[in-house]
Amino acid sequence: MKPLVSVIVPYYSHGRHLHQAVHAALRAYSGPLEIIVVNDGSREPKAATYLQRVKDLSPNVHLVQKTNGGLSSARNAGLKVAKGEFIQLLDSDDMVVPGKIDLQIASFAIQASADINITNYILCEDSGSIFTRDGDPISRFDFTLKDFLYYWERGFSIPIHSALFRRHVFDGIEFETSVVGKEDWIFWCRQAHAGRRFGYIPVYGAIYRQHDSMSKSFKIMGESWLSAVRTIDKAIGGKEPTFLRASRDWYRSFYAPRIAQQALETSAAKPKQELAQQPVLREGELTWIGDVAASRVTPRKSPLISAVVPVHNHYAYLRACLTSLARQNVQGGVEIVIADDCSSDKRVRGLLKEFADRVAGVKLILNETNVGISQNQNRAAEAASGTYLAFVDCDDFLADDALERVFPKLLGDVAYLFTDREDIDDTNKRLRIAKYGGYPTIHPSGDIASDLLDGMVASHLKIIRRDVYLELGGSDPFFAGIQDWDLALRIAERGEKFVYVPEAVYKHRIHAGSTTQSDSVRQFWLSNIARRRAANKRLGRVLSDDDALRAAKQICRDLAFGAALRDDRALVVRDLTATSLQRDLKQAWLDGKVVVYAPSGAERVQDMNIAREFNSYFDAILAPDEATACFFIGYMWNHEALIFRGEALQRQPEIQVAAE
Repeated sequence: MKPLVSVIVPYYSHGRHLHQAVHAALRAYSGPLEIIVVNDGSREPKAATYLQRVKDLSPNVHLVQKTNGGLSSARNAGLKVAKGEFIQLLDSDDMVVPGKIDLQIASFAIQASADINITNYILCEDSGSIFTRDGDPISRFDFTLKDFLYYWERGFSIPIHSALFRRHVFDGIEFETSVVGKEDWIFWCRQAHAGRRFGYIPVYGAIYRQHDSMSKSFKIMGESWLSAVRTIDKAIGGKEPTFLRASRDWYRSFYAPRIAQQALETSAAKPKQELAQQPVLREGELTWIGDVAASRVTPRKSPLISAVVPVHNHYAYLRACLTSLARQNVQGGVEIVIADDCSSDKRVRGLLKEFADRVAGVKLILNETNVGISQNQNRAAEAASGTYLAFVDCDDFLADDALERVFPKLLGDVAYLFTDREDIDDTNKRLRIAKYGGYPTIHPSGDIASDLLDGMVASHLKIIRRDVYLELGGSDPFFAGIQDWDLALRIAERGEKFVYVPEAVYKHRIHAGSTTQSDSVRQFWLSNIARRRAANKRLGRVLSDDDALRAAKQICRDLAFGAALRDDRALVVRDLTATSLQRDLKQAWLDGKVVVYAPSGAERVQDMNIAREFNSYFDAILAPDEATACFFIGYMWNHEALIFRGEALQRQPEIQVAAE
């Protein structure tokens, strides 16, 4: 039986990458696993959301809450509760390669005397799309105490997640909490001084993410270096008399000139602005509301349309949004339902309360805690009185006669109406007209339900019959971020009638705060889950997901070994440029095929991005190398559907053991 492995993930400031880190941990080992995510008192606004989302990924994910104490403190807190025989440390913005831990467990079985097993590592940039190798900073060293003392940072480095540790190596040796920034160096020196035996596997098992925002203060780093030097010298008891001199020489040759250069650049730069105070409403700032109230058509008690506006901040754009809604006039007027999801900008509530007090036909919902976009929309929908719900984001707005122009199309049994949109920038300048959802490869086929499988074509402006929305349970909190697409798919599954109006009556604002890359990985993941579920129902696929995945794994093993495919249902896709996702892959599902994507590793980034977005059509992806495997981590409809060729081959690892 395989041993229990504890993966410890300290989290403070990289919540946007936590989804990928935990997905990577789940794919790194096929044996019993616990993933301990330690919240080191994170102050990120979405910290609670990030943590809950990764906890929901697997029952093997456990959360530890603590006050902020730094990286070392968080790791030590995780070690205190870890139950595993082996320990994998993984920072919240990094990844490990599929099968890494399996490979290292196998190497421990071969070299029973090893205490620590290490792999090499690959670098990637912030988005996790471009991967590079960092020379050879590991394999040419013997992992002796002298290597750590005299070559660390000088050609030798080991990211902590490159290693897998036996649990006992932490007995009496935890992470140093008094030094910030060089804790790993201190830790490695203490392990080497304690006589730990190191094993090395010449594979790339870890991914170290480099951020665009990794601005370096060489003064702080230099001070940390000198503090670490003193701590290490004390720990080894002066065993290496030349260590202090060599370390100070490195400080003088590396850190000192960079500190001086940064000081010159800082003095030449403009003085920093003082931190902005929380903005407040100024006297006379809301006088425009009186003009809106004066021209407003008061809606009747049971209006045909309720405009639903979920709000979270975006104060600067609220005037345009609310003014445009107040100007709408459809038989009996338009009710406006505003739901503020505990905006952190205090001006927002002041504006909304003033607007609701002075403008007729406005309902205002004020959430005392942030409940997320899905539940916020649902609360607004429940409070609405209209037969139809017209959804408008708080940083967008409508053409003055938008609802009047589309209303005639709502007659009859229409459950869902949608239009084209005009994308605009911060200054209202037109960027483009986005037709049918704005996808360059998706055009109206005459079957909206089928087109929805390929993308959210039924986007802004969307008007949904309220009874249908409520009967389906509204927006699903699990799919927050793509909740509108998930809802459209579910409405289509129910066989409701959709109507497309090819008029750009909706003004969709593209700005720095509108969307962030932080959620893009998770949104792709959710999109693939939603599409897979909907496609199974829409296309009537005979194969269950479990059966398809089981068959696909065997096909991947056959491909990895270069063997003849034993499954005549196999469809192996190697070139996405020659494959029509909308046609070929849907037809393959209808034909009962098991579909595997097997890239060569030399594909263009744009082709690989297509596979990221549409991997739900593949029962598995066979990644030829570590970089390709990690390109898909966190995106797959099922994390087990990502197969790394090296993992599939299950080669016996070649072991190098450090000299004693």
